Amino acid sequence: MNYRFLLICFIFLLSCEDKRKDILYLKYIKENQQIHLQLKNNTGTDIIFLVPNSLEFSDRKYKSYSTRGSREEYYPMNVYAVINQEQSSKKYQRKLDSVRNAYLVEIGNENFLGDERPGDGHTVLFLKNNDVINVKYNLFIKSVKNLSQSIYSSKFKQNYYPYNKVLKGVYPEGEYLRRFSKLNFGKAKFVAQPVIEDSLVLKLSKKDITN
Repeated sequence: MNYRFLLICFIFLLSCEDKRKDILYLKYIKENQQIHLQLKNNTGTDIIFLVPNSLEFSDRKYKSYSTRGSREEYYPMNVYAVINQEQSSKKYQRKLDSVRNAYLVEIGNENFLGDERPGDGHTVLFLKNNDVINVKYNLFIKSVKNLSQSIYSSKFKQNYYPYNKVLKGVYPEGEYLRRFSKLNFGKAKFVAQPVIEDSLVLKLSKKDITN
């Protein structure tokens, strides 16, 4: 009886391990003033996926998803990263841009067409099975408050864009991303969210400011 129980447990663990292998992995790499997203396709098929054009960081001393936005001046330091241009899979990027533009016209926001700033939106990538890609971002660390008379330091955690929640929930840009995710990509499949191996936490102070 004990042997049968151990055998069942062993088979269960193997099945769990197999399921963990059938995913898209994300690993952070920091090099000087750059951050790389190293993504490995371990899904068993070619895939299409999105990466955010901005990486947002929260300050551990404040309860917030990002140190940017409408309350930038509230935080002593703004930390974020912006993707390097020309890294997308152009064929699929054109499809995403077309879906987005059509949706803006549909909801009466055509005035926003062509009004994107660096870091807005998303980049589409195609990755063959078992391949690895590094997506490069430039890191920005800016002081908003006057830090000349004080020494400020904190830990800043990268909060990866929640594609899985956005595609299921009610978000301003969720609809056009949902429409894109349902397109026919041939033999490739759309993957919403990578599995992050380790969180990226940066310990920063006044001496790290880039502006």
